[in-house]
Order: sequence, then C-alpha cells, then structure tokens
Amino acid sequence: MASTDGGGRRRRIVAVTALAATGLLLWPATAYAADVTTTPTEARQGDAVRLEFSVPQERAGTTTTQIEVRLPADAPVAEVYPMSVDGWAPRISSRTLDTPVTGIHSSGVSTVTTAVTWVRVGEARPGPAQLALSMGPLPQAEKLTFEVVQTYADGTVVRWADAAGPHRAPVLTLLPAAAGGAGPVGHGGHGAPAAGAPAPASGVDGAPPARAGDADEESGNADGMLAAGLLAGLGGGAAIGWLVSRWRRRDPAEQNALADVTGEPRDMTAEPRTEEPTPAHAS
Repeated sequence: MASTDGGGRRRRIVAVTALAATGLLLWPATAYAADVTTTPTEARQGDAVRLEFSVPQERAGTTTTQIEVRLPADAPVAEVYPMSVDGWAPRISSRTLDTPVTGIHSSGVSTVTTAVTWVRVGEARPGPAQLALSMGPLPQAEKLTFEVVQTYADGTVVRWADAAGPHRAPVLTLLPAAAGGAGPVGHGGHGAPAAGAPAPASGVDGAPPARAGDADEESGNADGMLAAGLLAGLGGGAAIGWLVSRWRRRDPAEQNALADVTGEPRDMTAEPRTEEPTPAHAS
C-alpha cells in the first residue's frame, strides 16, 4: 500500500509540474493576444458616429509607426473626418463615386474617403493606440468591416483583415434607423437617438421628454461634426497647413516625421521654434 500511495503522489506531482510548465510557455502569447476593437460596437443606419479604434501593441521591443484604417468599398460613407490625436498625423485617401451619396453637409457627395493613415510623429506611449474617426451618415447596410494595416518600426506589417482568427478585422454593426429619426439628412445626429439607444417616449404634445445629459451629448456631436465639416470645406491643403504649423513648434524629430507625411523636405539641422513675444503697443 505504501508503495502504491507513493507512486500515485509522484504521478500527481509530475502532472502538476507539466501543467505549470505549459502555462508558463503559453503565457507570453496569451498576454499579447488582443483584437482591434471599436467603440461603439454598433450604431444606427443614417446616423453620424464618432468611432474610436483601439489597436494593440503586440510586438515587444518595437513600436507602431503607422496605422491605416481602410473603409469598406461596398458601403461608402459620405463624410469621414479623422479626429485630432496627440502624437499622430492623419493622411486621407479618397476615390470618386459613379453615383453620389447623401452627406451631412451636402445632398450629393461624389468623392468619399477610402482610407485614413495615421503616422506617428510623437513619442510612443505604452498600451494600444487610440485613434478616432467621425463619420456619417452611416449607409443602409448590416455592418461595416474595416481592414486595419499596422506597421512597426522594425518593418513588420500586421493586417487585421480576417473574419476569424488572431487578426480579425473590426466590425461596426449597423441597426435599422430609428422610427421618426432624421435619417441621412440629420445634422450631427439631430432628430435621432444616440447610436444603439431606444426611441424616446413621447411627452407633452408628442415631444420627447428631456433627459439629463442629452443636451450636452447632442451639442458635442454637432460641434464635432461642424468642426470636421469646416476642415473639409477648407480643403486638404489647409488642413495639412494647419498640421504643419502645429508640429513645427515641436522638436526636430517630430517635424521630420511630419515632413514624411506632407512631402516636404526633411531638415536635418532643424531647431525647435519658439514664438517671438509680441511687443506691447504704446497707449
């Protein structure tokens, strides 16, 4: 009996040791396993939405230098504007449609965005990259699938484009437009509930009752889309000029990184610029 019990204990010890060793071997892969995600994960057709992409940093010892988000070709979105993110400079690619689509600021939009590429121009921060797009009106489709191409400093390129597996493409589920909503012509979401929210109950004279936070949320959405529309109206050259003026105030490494985006010549002797004080006028 003693011999049998001793053999059983030895087998259990061996089994536990093997499981622990397996866990240690698999732990690094599990720690880095993550997906590109979007916030929110669903929105309503015809609405405008601010969509944030979270792109993980999977490779140790290097950093992400470029992230390209490609919009689906079969479901064009009339207006797409990259939001300002510290440390990144956006570049927009576009195409011309045979049949114009309805936009937020125009009844017919024939030139739409095909991709937005963010190039790192600042110091790398730990954790996933957080990049945002404001877009709308969302098309009459069941979902939008975005291909994300991530480039690292060591030259490695990771494509998040699979329907399943370790590098799945992020998907935004589109719900049917809310009953009574403003639809595609709604400006910045006015007249329609927030993405994914139920239609509000009717109050006096059929008007929806006011809810805490609604005014602030609607105002924020409208202001964001108005600002984006202004950038679109100014044109790509003005937007790039604004980026150049902004980043020229930073250090030479960031200035040269932005020069790669805009096509300007790199300045190997650039010194940080400082603003000259404005002399006071005599009264």
